[in-house]
Amino acid sequence: MSDSATNPESADAIGDATYRVTANELRQFVERIERLDAEKKDLAEQQKEVMAEAKSRGYDTKVLRKVIALRKREADDIAEEEAVLEMYKEALGMT
Repeated sequence: MSDSATNPESADAIGDATYRVTANELRQFVERIERLDAEKKDLAEQQKEVMAEAKSRGYDTKVLRKVIALRKREADDIAEEEAVLEMYKEALGMT
């Protein structure tokens, strides 16, 4: 028979040890996420600075953001969207 079956205190100690390990692991996850959030904030500030620099050089930042978004997408998705947009514009007499 195991010691934990005959001695409930030893079962509690194991449970407590597991809890401590879990709490420590949880704390590590939280701290890692907090560090990543801080890094995201720093990166966002750097992106803002780059956009300000581009704007000061005469680039349209709204269009620049659109170009960046387009580069993230699949070419087929872009082509399909542009075809539908062209069809809608023709239907409305905008071409």
